[in-house]
Amino acid sequence: MRKLSLLLFLGLVLALVACSTDVFLQQPYQVRLEPAQLGYEVDDQGKITVVPNTAYVEVAPGAPGGYLERYEYRVVDDSGNEVSPGSSLGSGFVGVRVPPGYEEVEGQRRFVSATSDPFTFSLDGQVAVLHSQQGFPLNWRYQVTWYVITSNGDTVSWKQEYQIRMPMK
Repeated sequence: MRKLSLLLFLGLVLALVACSTDVFLQQPYQVRLEPAQLGYEVDDQGKITVVPNTAYVEVAPGAPGGYLERYEYRVVDDSGNEVSPGSSLGSGFVGVRVPPGYEEVEGQRRFVSATSDPFTFSLDGQVAVLHSQQGFPLNWRYQVTWYVITSNGDTVSWKQEYQIRMPMK
Protein backbone atom coordinates (compact mmCIF):
# COMPACT_ATOMS: atom_id res chain seq x y z
CA MET A 1 0.00 0.00 0.00
CA ARG A 2 2.81 2.35 0.86
CA LYS A 3 4.57 1.69 -2.47
CA LEU A 4 1.33 2.28 -4.36
CA SER A 5 0.82 5.62 -2.58
CA LEU A 6 4.39 6.62 -3.36
CA LEU A 7 3.98 5.66 -7.03
CA LEU A 8 0.72 7.61 -7.28
CA PHE A 9 2.36 10.62 -5.64
CA LEU A 10 5.33 10.49 -8.02
CA GLY A 11 2.99 10.09 -10.98
CA LEU A 12 1.03 13.15 -9.90
CA VAL A 13 4.22 15.18 -9.47
CA LEU A 14 5.45 14.13 -12.92
CA ALA A 15 2.09 14.98 -14.48
CA LEU A 16 2.13 18.44 -12.90
CA VAL A 17 5.70 19.05 -14.05
CA ALA A 18 4.78 17.93 -17.56
CA CYS A 19 1.80 20.31 -17.65
CA SER A 20 3.74 23.31 -16.44
CA THR A 21 6.70 22.46 -18.69
CA ASP A 22 4.35 22.23 -21.69
CA VAL A 23 3.07 25.73 -21.01
CA PHE A 24 6.43 27.31 -20.25
CA LEU A 25 8.70 25.51 -22.73
CA GLN A 26 7.26 27.78 -25.35
CA GLN A 27 7.31 31.54 -25.05
CA PRO A 28 3.95 32.40 -23.41
CA TYR A 29 3.62 35.73 -25.25
CA GLN A 30 4.54 37.17 -28.65
CA VAL A 31 3.86 40.57 -30.19
CA ARG A 32 2.64 40.33 -33.78
CA LEU A 33 2.81 43.39 -36.04
CA GLU A 34 0.68 44.31 -39.06
CA PRO A 35 2.48 44.99 -41.34
CA ALA A 36 5.14 42.55 -40.13
CA GLN A 37 8.07 44.95 -40.62
CA LEU A 38 8.71 48.41 -39.20
CA GLY A 39 9.08 50.94 -41.95
CA TYR A 40 8.73 54.31 -43.54
CA GLU A 41 8.26 56.06 -46.86
CA VAL A 42 10.23 58.95 -48.36
CA ASP A 43 8.48 61.29 -50.80
CA ASP A 44 10.03 63.17 -53.75
CA GLN A 45 10.94 66.10 -51.48
CA GLY A 46 12.73 63.82 -48.99
CA LYS A 47 9.97 63.99 -46.36
CA ILE A 48 9.93 60.83 -44.21
CA THR A 49 6.62 59.34 -43.12
CA VAL A 50 6.69 56.46 -40.63
CA VAL A 51 4.17 53.73 -41.46
CA PRO A 52 2.09 52.92 -38.36
CA ASN A 53 1.91 49.30 -37.24
CA THR A 54 -0.99 47.67 -35.49
CA ALA A 55 0.31 45.30 -32.81
CA TYR A 56 -1.27 42.46 -30.83
CA VAL A 57 -0.04 40.35 -27.94
CA GLU A 58 -0.62 36.69 -28.77
CA VAL A 59 -1.02 34.52 -25.67
CA ALA A 60 -0.12 30.82 -25.54
CA PRO A 61 -2.65 28.38 -24.05
CA GLY A 62 -2.31 28.26 -20.27
CA ALA A 63 -0.37 31.53 -19.88
CA PRO A 64 -1.63 33.98 -17.26
CA GLY A 65 -3.17 37.29 -18.26
CA GLY A 66 -1.87 40.66 -17.16
CA TYR A 67 -0.63 43.84 -18.81
CA LEU A 68 1.94 44.53 -21.49
CA GLU A 69 3.64 47.22 -19.49
CA ARG A 70 6.55 48.48 -21.59
CA TYR A 71 9.29 47.77 -24.09
CA GLU A 72 12.92 48.62 -24.70
CA TYR A 73 14.67 48.41 -28.05
CA ARG A 74 17.99 48.81 -29.77
CA VAL A 75 18.70 48.98 -33.49
CA VAL A 76 21.21 46.56 -35.02
CA ASP A 77 22.73 46.15 -38.47
CA ASP A 78 23.06 42.99 -40.57
CA SER A 79 26.02 41.85 -38.43
CA GLY A 80 24.07 42.25 -35.19
CA ASN A 81 26.11 45.29 -34.12
CA GLU A 82 24.27 48.20 -32.56
CA VAL A 83 23.76 51.03 -35.02
CA SER A 84 25.20 54.25 -33.62
CA PRO A 85 25.84 52.79 -30.12
CA GLY A 86 23.87 54.47 -27.38
CA SER A 87 21.79 56.60 -29.74
CA SER A 88 19.68 53.78 -31.15
CA LEU A 89 18.22 52.79 -27.80
CA GLY A 90 14.64 53.52 -26.90
CA SER A 91 11.80 52.56 -24.64
CA GLY A 92 8.13 53.20 -24.14
CA PHE A 93 5.07 52.48 -22.05
CA VAL A 94 2.27 50.37 -23.52
CA GLY A 95 -0.35 49.56 -20.84
CA VAL A 96 -2.37 47.04 -22.87
CA ARG A 97 -4.39 44.34 -21.10
CA VAL A 98 -3.18 40.82 -21.94
CA PRO A 99 -5.96 38.20 -21.75
CA PRO A 100 -5.25 34.86 -20.07
CA GLY A 101 -4.59 31.77 -22.17
CA TYR A 102 -7.57 30.00 -20.70
CA GLU A 103 -11.30 30.35 -20.26
CA GLU A 104 -13.75 29.13 -17.67
CA VAL A 105 -16.60 27.04 -19.10
CA GLU A 106 -19.13 25.60 -16.66
CA GLY A 107 -16.59 25.64 -13.86
CA GLN A 108 -13.90 23.97 -15.96
CA ARG A 109 -10.74 25.70 -17.14
CA ARG A 110 -9.92 25.20 -20.83
CA PHE A 111 -6.55 26.25 -22.22
CA VAL A 112 -6.97 28.40 -25.35
CA SER A 113 -4.94 30.84 -27.40
CA ALA A 114 -5.84 34.48 -26.88
CA THR A 115 -5.05 37.85 -28.45
CA SER A 116 -4.96 41.29 -26.87
CA ASP A 117 -6.75 44.34 -28.14
CA PRO A 118 -4.74 46.16 -30.82
CA PHE A 119 -2.26 48.89 -30.00
CA THR A 120 0.11 51.00 -32.10
CA PHE A 121 3.82 50.25 -32.25
CA SER A 122 5.87 51.89 -34.98
CA LEU A 123 9.38 52.74 -36.03
CA ASP A 124 10.97 55.68 -34.22
CA GLY A 125 11.22 58.66 -36.59
CA GLN A 126 14.85 59.33 -35.60
CA VAL A 127 15.75 55.76 -36.54
CA ALA A 128 14.03 56.26 -39.92
CA VAL A 129 16.12 59.41 -40.51
CA LEU A 130 19.34 57.59 -39.55
CA HIS A 131 18.42 54.64 -41.79
CA SER A 132 17.78 56.94 -44.77
CA GLN A 133 20.99 58.90 -44.12
CA GLN A 134 22.93 55.62 -44.23
CA GLY A 135 21.54 54.84 -47.71
CA PHE A 136 18.68 52.47 -46.73
CA PRO A 137 20.87 49.54 -45.63
CA LEU A 138 19.36 46.08 -45.76
CA ASN A 139 18.64 44.00 -42.67
CA TRP A 140 18.61 46.69 -39.99
CA ARG A 141 16.44 45.36 -37.18
CA TYR A 142 14.73 46.47 -34.00
CA GLN A 143 15.61 44.13 -31.13
CA VAL A 144 12.72 44.70 -28.76
CA THR A 145 12.44 43.43 -25.19
CA TRP A 146 8.78 43.34 -24.14
CA TYR A 147 7.64 43.24 -20.49
CA VAL A 148 4.37 41.73 -19.26
CA ILE A 149 3.27 42.04 -15.63
CA THR A 150 1.15 38.93 -15.08
CA SER A 151 -2.00 38.73 -12.99
CA ASN A 152 -0.02 36.92 -10.28
CA GLY A 153 2.53 39.79 -10.09
CA ASP A 154 5.41 38.20 -12.00
CA THR A 155 7.28 40.06 -14.73
CA VAL A 156 7.81 38.10 -17.93
CA SER A 157 10.18 39.52 -20.53
CA TRP A 158 11.23 38.27 -23.93
CA LYS A 159 13.02 39.53 -27.04
CA GLN A 160 11.72 39.78 -30.57
CA GLU A 161 13.24 41.22 -33.73
CA TYR A 162 11.50 43.24 -36.40
CA GLN A 163 13.07 44.21 -39.71
CA ILE A 164 13.27 47.88 -40.72
CA ARG A 165 12.11 48.40 -44.27
CA MET A 166 11.94 51.23 -46.78
CA PRO A 167 9.81 51.48 -48.85
CA MET A 168 6.87 49.77 -47.20
CA LYS A 169 4.72 49.66 -50.37
